[in-house]
Amino acid sequence: MNKKKKYYGEAVTYYQEYVKACVNNLSKGNKSKKGDRRKTAKYTAQKLYEKGVLVEIDKVHISSYKAVTIEFSTTDQVGVFEVSGKLSGFNINKINVVFENLLQLQYEGVSTLKFEEAGVVVNVNLLIFLLNKKFYGVE
Repeated sequence: MNKKKKYYGEAVTYYQEYVKACVNNLSKGNKSKKGDRRKTAKYTAQKLYEKGVLVEIDKVHISSYKAVTIEFSTTDQVGVFEVSGKLSGFNINKINVVFENLLQLQYEGVSTLKFEEAGVVVNVNLLIFLLNKKFYGVE
C-alpha cells in the first residue's frame, strides 16, 4: 500500500511539473518582439454567446449582449489570463482565469463554470479552445 502511495505521489508531482513546462513552452513561443506588451483579444458578449463560449451573464438580457465588450489579456504570470468587461461604458469586475484550472475542470468532466464575482457562466471546453487559439496559436 505504501509503495502505491509513493508511486502515485511521484506521478502527481511529475504531472504538475510537466503541465508547468508545457505552459511555459507555449508562452515562450508567443513573446512579443516589442518587449513587455501584453496580448489581448476583444469580443462582444454576443459573439462569444454565438460561439458557445458564453452561456449567460447575470442580470443582463441576451438582447443586450451586443453592448457588452469582453477582453482577454495575458498577465505577467504564465497561464493566467485577466478577463474584463464593459457594459455601455461601465466596467464589470475583472477576473483572473488560470489555464491549468480550466484543464483540471475539463479533465473532471465539468462543462460549465460560473465566475461568481462577475456573474458570468462559460463553457469550459470552448473557453479552453478560444484561449489556445488566440494566445497559444493552437487549434
